[in-house]
Amino acid sequence: MIMHLTIKDVLQLFQEQSVNLVAGANGLNNIILSTNIMDAPDIANWAKPGDLILTTGYTFKDDPVLQEQLIRELAAVGIAGLAIKTKRFLPEVPLIIKALADELSLPIIELPLTLSLSEILNPIISSIAARQSYLLGRSNEIHKTLTNVAIKGGGLNAIIACLGKLTQCPVGCYDIHGSVLSHWLPESIPGVDKRIFKQLDKLLLNQVTQNEYLQAKLSQAKTPYTQQVTVEGYELLLTSLAIMSDNEFFGHISLLQPTDAFLDINCMALEHTCTVAALDFLKKKAVSESHRLYSRDILEHILFGDLTNQTTTETLATSKLSKAKLLECSVIEINESEGDVNLPVMATRLYKTTQQLVSAQHPLSLISERTGKIIVLIAFTGTLTRPDPEIYTQLLEAFKEHYTAIISIGVGTAVTDIRSVRQSYQDALTCLNLGRITKAGGHITYPYEIASYALLENPDTASLLTHVYEATLAKLENSDTLHGTELVKTLEKYLEYDKNLTDSAKELYIHRNTLTNRLERIHDITDLDFSNREFLFGLRLALRQRKLRRQKLR
Repeated sequence: MIMHLTIKDVLQLFQEQSVNLVAGANGLNNIILSTNIMDAPDIANWAKPGDLILTTGYTFKDDPVLQEQLIRELAAVGIAGLAIKTKRFLPEVPLIIKALADELSLPIIELPLTLSLSEILNPIISSIAARQSYLLGRSNEIHKTLTNVAIKGGGLNAIIACLGKLTQCPVGCYDIHGSVLSHWLPESIPGVDKRIFKQLDKLLLNQVTQNEYLQAKLSQAKTPYTQQVTVEGYELLLTSLAIMSDNEFFGHISLLQPTDAFLDINCMALEHTCTVAALDFLKKKAVSESHRLYSRDILEHILFGDLTNQTTTETLATSKLSKAKLLECSVIEINESEGDVNLPVMATRLYKTTQQLVSAQHPLSLISERTGKIIVLIAFTGTLTRPDPEIYTQLLEAFKEHYTAIISIGVGTAVTDIRSVRQSYQDALTCLNLGRITKAGGHITYPYEIASYALLENPDTASLLTHVYEATLAKLENSDTLHGTELVKTLEKYLEYDKNLTDSAKELYIHRNTLTNRLERIHDITDLDFSNREFLFGLRLALRQRKLRRQKLR
């Protein structure tokens, strides 16, 4: 395979013409980017990284100090190697040059007197040009192939598969969190047994370790980053490159190579793939933005518009929501108590996470953002008689996995008519607010959990509970204050668990006998009749009312 020219290649090119390596063997794989003839005393000032410099040695032939200085300076520049013609001004390559070149891994090539420098120079330049021409042609082929995939509408999976087929290497594409988005493996890799091959598949599918460090490397250098990885004693090269556009980071693509034999061409293919992948991400971003604006407009009509207006009616009638069999509104918000969180940035991330998860499972759904809250209208098209709550759990876990901010979710009632969505939205807000009061942040709250609390907020009816049960609760509160008991809490848990002694004692972390003693004490203080169901039901509501008021005062 034609690649960059190395020092080893030059030696093979002139292997029958007494061109020999006399020092710096550790630099045999140095890549030669250009070559030049130099005999000026200040060669180092004109040298460039990757140069193979040809010289007669005339300017430093009698000066050991200059010889040492020259080798150190050329090695510091990063030249590929130094070729010295002997038997004219120098009988042989000086020992000081050999010793220092070995130390600095700078290849020193001895050229025979029978060859002119131009006879050495011209074949090397031709070889470099041939290789660069090949790489350029291969680069164009790769670019055309990947562009065709994109033009034909191939998504990320098709793009990654194309890269894998071009390189015949395992490939993985990862998002900004290091989670795999797509991967591809060839049927086999020469020299790699099946056991290791399976491990490569697992490696590609795993979350990227030290993802933040890798992202920092990729975004700063904006060039391929290669590192060695070992799988059961087998060493491979893992080359990664960022998927970026206008400094916006979408993730990265990684390529696993058994050797560095095709590193240059594979890196070219990787660079082209990242460019095409960035365009795919930008296309998805544009579609997402279009969907966001559409969702915002439709939700504005549904939740806050005039439903009697003809324009609003026509908009709703022609929207995709008309195909839904069940609609459910929910409201998501980040806790404002998160002091070290940039709320606007986190709200944007929350919107993206919600949009990706909900749209993937329920494509007709609408997601929008309003006053820091994410409003979700899930449109169910299946035969469900009631929505599946699993999607909210998935959303809570997905956000918790990647971010430290705490979110709360209020779920509204399920409805079958678009015009009833407004009520579902109001119910979702009520669930969000009361859920934070009764359960704190970071939870999902459903209507059935706070229905009674919502009733207790009505001042016209809630005051009656206060008057009827004030005496009973006041006596228990007084005992708790004087004697350090927990009688109110005990009564609350006992009633919540439907007078089940075992479950109540477990929740209170006390023994059943302790609970029985406390209940007897409650009876002695209040003369409470535990067989009066109506009184106990009202007392349970009064305890909830008390809890609600105390939480609001905090």
